[in-house]
Amino acid sequence: MGTAWLTTAEKVLANEITEFKDRVRVDVLTTAPGLTFERVWNERQTMNYMGQEFFVISKRDLIASKRASGRPVDLEDARLLELPETPAS
Repeated sequence: MGTAWLTTAEKVLANEITEFKDRVRVDVLTTAPGLTFERVWNERQTMNYMGQEFFVISKRDLIASKRASGRPVDLEDARLLELPETPAS
């Protein structure tokens, strides 16, 4: 069992970012610069991890949010995310 069960939706919504560090690190963002909930929800991606499906922000929206933040670390993240993907060897 992870730590997510120790909080409530209200506590998560009271923060801009909530980070869970269990077996897998999960960052829950309640706001993102340059994005609206409607846009992110409509563009969401479904991921599967160990048989559990969950929704994540699309790569396009993640890049847009990082660019909108303007922080050097986020601008570098956006640059790296925009690099062409190479096939796994």
